[in-house]
Amino acid sequence: MVSRRGLLSGAALVGAGAVTGVLGAAGSATADAPLDTPFTPLTTPHLAQAEQMVQYQRLLAAGYLPTGLAGHWPLDGSGADRSGRDHPVTPGPGAGWTTLRAGGELTLDASYAATASVLDTTAPFTVSAWVRLADDAVLTNMYTAVSQDGTGCSRFLLQYDDTAGAWAFKVRAEDQSVKISALATTTVTPGKWTHLTGVWDGGTLHLYVNGVPEGTADAVLSWAATEGFNIGRARWNGAYVNHFKGSVDDVRAYGRALSADEVSLISGRTAGLNNVYLVGSASTVTWGAPDDPSSWIARARCSSFITRVLRHTYGWATDAYFTQYFQDRIPEAADYRKAFADGTAGPRFRRIRKVADLRPGDLIAVDYNGQVEGNTGHIVMVREVKGVFSGVADFTGETQYAVEVVDCTAEPHGVYALTNYPRYPDTRMVGLLAEEQFEGVGIGHMMFYASTATGEFSRYRWSVNTAKDKAYPVASRPVTAARVA
Repeated sequence: MVSRRGLLSGAALVGAGAVTGVLGAAGSATADAPLDTPFTPLTTPHLAQAEQMVQYQRLLAAGYLPTGLAGHWPLDGSGADRSGRDHPVTPGPGAGWTTLRAGGELTLDASYAATASVLDTTAPFTVSAWVRLADDAVLTNMYTAVSQDGTGCSRFLLQYDDTAGAWAFKVRAEDQSVKISALATTTVTPGKWTHLTGVWDGGTLHLYVNGVPEGTADAVLSWAATEGFNIGRARWNGAYVNHFKGSVDDVRAYGRALSADEVSLISGRTAGLNNVYLVGSASTVTWGAPDDPSSWIARARCSSFITRVLRHTYGWATDAYFTQYFQDRIPEAADYRKAFADGTAGPRFRRIRKVADLRPGDLIAVDYNGQVEGNTGHIVMVREVKGVFSGVADFTGETQYAVEVVDCTAEPHGVYALTNYPRYPDTRMVGLLAEEQFEGVGIGHMMFYASTATGEFSRYRWSVNTAKDKAYPVASRPVTAARVA
């Protein structure tokens, strides 16, 4: 488990740092290279299985749902349409690309981005977007995030409605005589990212906030809006109005009415339900169907995730094996650490003493030594040793290594948008705020130290952004690694 305590203090956050060497880097191929070089695996079976679970959780976090997609604009530095329908949006004057979230977004101040009409608005459809009103947005103004227009007015609007003081999904009559709104109940807070989805199924409007249904309204209005698809503005009386003030990300349009489960998926809500750092309940780790990301589930602690990966991968990794050598069918992190150190982990594990000897698939276990109530420690799987790291949180007589890991954790390894983070990211980190982060399984980076004299573990810290005074020495929190034999 990672604690945010210590992540946001000290000069370590702003130091540049440097990787001065990369372990195991491949040399350049030569024309006369021998053909009898022994095969060296790039990974191990259990690492491959762990990474597969991570990648499906990433699909869930990204809201992967291509069926019926009419337009998809991630807005990650460009207006490209990734649906394959070739409807790129063109930003207007005053629109800019920012990086409040991982990947970036479009930030608007009385501006917009637009393309030709995307949806057949006479048939059921769905629109969605991540939206964030600017900190200084005036809530007595109306702000439209997504619309599609006719000559006189917008056919639909996904927006903030100032009169209701709420998020809204609206449709209008072509002659502007009728307006029908589905209103949300979630409080609108400037500066906070919110996922909005509007669904029209041909007879009813449905508004979802962060994947949860919040408003409905009967609506049978049907007319074709052929004058353009807009991000950040609406049309009324033939003029553009209600310009969005803030940021918009990951806009989608579907030529069908999504179900509640599908809206939960595209909003990232399903990812939050399926990928959980679990305390106090039995763990569940399920490798699902390849064509159904929602069937992949990882609800576990760090140690139960590692154990279930091993049990999923190897025939020897049975309840009997773990009970015999670890005295528990699902050992705690401290149990792994002690067994690795004592040489009692059985014939399937071999201790690795030196940090420089770590290879992909190796396990590193930390014993909290009674310092964290209700938590014995943490265990991770090595994905790659990135190399020697220096310039931040250095200690005399010790060499620091940046290690990419796969693990299950309560909080990501790092702090988004700080100096070193882009070089050592975590797949669970979306933005800086706690609500913009995922927990559970993912790929991140930890820093492990080796004694210059012996090469053995001397201390660790949670991430490249962790302050120096939160780098724990092994005398306080023992660290031991092992390789699956």
